[in-house]
Formats: sequence, C-alpha cells, structure tokens
Amino acid sequence: MPVEDDNPSDQRKLIQPADQDSPSNQDKTTGNMSWRQAMTTVGLALSIPWMIGVPALIGWWVDKRYATAPVWFIVGLVAGLLSTAINIGRLLRRFGQFK
Repeated sequence: MPVEDDNPSDQRKLIQPADQDSPSNQDKTTGNMSWRQAMTTVGLALSIPWMIGVPALIGWWVDKRYATAPVWFIVGLVAGLLSTAINIGRLLRRFGQFK
C-alpha cells in the first residue's frame, strides 16, 4: 500500500528546476546548443576512432611486416590514445570546461 506524503508542496519543489528564468539554466534544461557546438561534438565523435585507430593500424602493419609483434601496435595505440586525450583536453578548454 503506497504511503502518501502530508505536504505535497515539497514534491513540487523537487520536480521544478530552480530559477527557470536564468538563460544558463534554460540552455541546460532544454538542451539548446549552437550549431557550432553541435558540429564540433559530431566531428569529435567521428574523429576519435580515427585518432586512436590509425596509429594502432600503422603499428600493426609495421609489426606484421618486420615480425616485431606486438611492440609497434602498442606504441601506436598509446600514441593514438595520448593524441586523443590531448585533443579532447584542448576542446574542453575552448568551451570553458577546464581553466
């Protein structure tokens, strides 16, 4: 059997976001995003696999060609991960997430 709360106004406070008139809150609650930010996000989502995968594939190819497996594959994978982390960090700084 459900238990009802004596004070329904407390429930309304939890549902409604605080300070709805603030422009920054409107952007966060409605999900509005500029086209530039959206295209940057899409571009980043499409480029991350390439930034990690291409150096790893090159390392795999070098390992296969010179029978040094898995040395160059690991080097390529680490280089791809580091370059991806650096690019994401730069992007976050540009959008003001990091200072």
